[in-house]
Amino acid sequence: MMSTRSMLPLVSALAAAPLLAACPGEDPPVDSGGSTESSTTSDATTASDGPLDSSGDSPTAGPDCGDQMCGADEDCETCPGDCGPCEDPPVTECNDGIDNDGDGLVDWQLDMGCWSADDVTEASAPRDQESGFTTFDLSPDSMVVYVSSSDGDDANDGLSPQTPVATPTRGAELVRDGFPDFLLFKRGDTWRGMDLGPDRVARRFKSGPDPEHPIVIYSYGDSTQRPRLEIDKPFVDDDGNERSNMAIVGLAFISFPKIPGDPEFNGADGGALRFVGTGQNILIEDDYVEYGEFVVQNVSNVEVRNNVVYRSYHVGTCLEGDPSGDPTYRPSGMFAGEVTGLLIEGNVWDENGWNPDVPDACATVYNHDLYLASITDLTVRDNLILRASSIGIKLSASGPGAASNIAIEGNVFAEGEIGISMGGNANTEHRFVDARIEGNVFTDIGRAQPTGRTLTWYIDIIDNDGTEIRDNLLVNQPDLGNAYGIHLTGGSNRDVVIEGNFMHGLQRRAMFVDANASWSSLRVASNTMIADASENCLVAHNGPLGAFEYDANAYLSPASPDQWFCIDGTGYDLAGWSASAPETGPSEADAGGVEVRNLDSYAGELGFDPSLPAFAEQARMQSRHDHRPELTAPAARAYIREGYSGG
Repeated sequence: MMSTRSMLPLVSALAAAPLLAACPGEDPPVDSGGSTESSTTSDATTASDGPLDSSGDSPTAGPDCGDQMCGADEDCETCPGDCGPCEDPPVTECNDGIDNDGDGLVDWQLDMGCWSADDVTEASAPRDQESGFTTFDLSPDSMVVYVSSSDGDDANDGLSPQTPVATPTRGAELVRDGFPDFLLFKRGDTWRGMDLGPDRVARRFKSGPDPEHPIVIYSYGDSTQRPRLEIDKPFVDDDGNERSNMAIVGLAFISFPKIPGDPEFNGADGGALRFVGTGQNILIEDDYVEYGEFVVQNVSNVEVRNNVVYRSYHVGTCLEGDPSGDPTYRPSGMFAGEVTGLLIEGNVWDENGWNPDVPDACATVYNHDLYLASITDLTVRDNLILRASSIGIKLSASGPGAASNIAIEGNVFAEGEIGISMGGNANTEHRFVDARIEGNVFTDIGRAQPTGRTLTWYIDIIDNDGTEIRDNLLVNQPDLGNAYGIHLTGGSNRDVVIEGNFMHGLQRRAMFVDANASWSSLRVASNTMIADASENCLVAHNGPLGAFEYDANAYLSPASPDQWFCIDGTGYDLAGWSASAPETGPSEADAGGVEVRNLDSYAGELGFDPSLPAFAEQARMQSRHDHRPELTAPAARAYIREGYSGG
């Protein structure tokens, strides 16, 4: 039923179930003073319902408006006199005022089978029929509990939108453990300092009966703005106890003690969602998190989809005179450890691990957008992974085969100082088994130098067995001293394939190898490597060559021809490299036809300020009720790739 991997029991179960179907981001929450935030941040402007002009303001009439001709720069929003009035949205089952599926819930405001007002049917359907979102139908034994801070009262029964309870605590008391119940928070409402209960036991929450029938925390109401939950600790925290068959969808979690300028600011307390028990079948989707993180550990079958996670941080990370920072606190956008079955799909991860607006919340080498430790059956797909403190995706593993069956595909990485690091933290052979890094775009890694270190590393591979690095685009590398595109190192690597990657605008080393005599079966084929600088060899290979097959790669460098390639520090030209490596069929690359593109230029193309911060701000506004496909990783990836011949 869903378009996710069949390897996950949760996914396959949902695919067969009438209850679940499919979901991405939502509207900006409100800051502590009550003002609406654009991109759901506390320092942005309110998003318009219509398209934005290049300044980010609502559309205004152009100079030709009124000439009775609908010009290329005019539309029904900016000049209805010339272009005619905008048509009303088509009437569908989700906005016709009728209970079409007979469940007692009418239209997108109340029926969880509608992913938004644009949905065409109130019945839940597979994700690929619901614009990629998860939708829900009631089960015969479901109970729906409504919670509203604006018109609720804990003396109410909470069983209808007209009689909601007021507090999360009371709502959580009413839903039942082991039942497919729904706890719905009213969209546009705000709760501050309120939990699912007064103690750790209550915040563990409850479980649904089975994967096909989860207990669901979700939203309702006429607003398209997510319910805003201002919290000082994780909202749901299983506290090491098994909680399973749960979906948490369409909420905004803001750690109010970390809001700069808030009267209760301490820069330390807060969170979002924490699952560290032995539970399974957890869906986290379409949530907005500011200053908090997702933690999943020792659980299985977890899906993290179409969320926005922004500026997860903790004060006390700075260390004077040491760019590595203080390791005491290690916030990331998400930490996952010892998980079997983890899907991370379609999210926006931005500026996690640090907060440039808080002096004692420095970027450090310990903090990342995603930190994934010893994961089995992992897919990271179609995410925007932006401006990490250090690494976009850090993967670690503690022993042979501790991380396996890994797919990292279709993501867009920008800034931070390292794109992907699959290694580190140990020195055990073949810790990563059957990994695939494919179809990703890496751009401007290291440009902002968040930690202050002068390094720009795109892909780092250590102790891998059966890894494929294919069809990635690595571009726009800043001119820093410690630079490379793809690096192979460590005590053990075998059956590694690096093929079909396009590297352009890289400084110094495009391919960097520190080979070990124990390595076996490594293939580097059909890659294009184009460098901008002459300070280092385009390919730097150190150590034995016997395990390597170099084949039909294309190279271009402004360096002296006899310094394009280095073997153990000795320079070679193309012919010398071909004979010494040896490589079959190497050629000189053609740099013609390349148009340099990145997320800065894409932002300009979309009418925003041409900068990564402007693009990130708009992307953080994503939600199921205000979803813009052009602000997703697939759209950004396609735009950047189009500029690079062969990319």
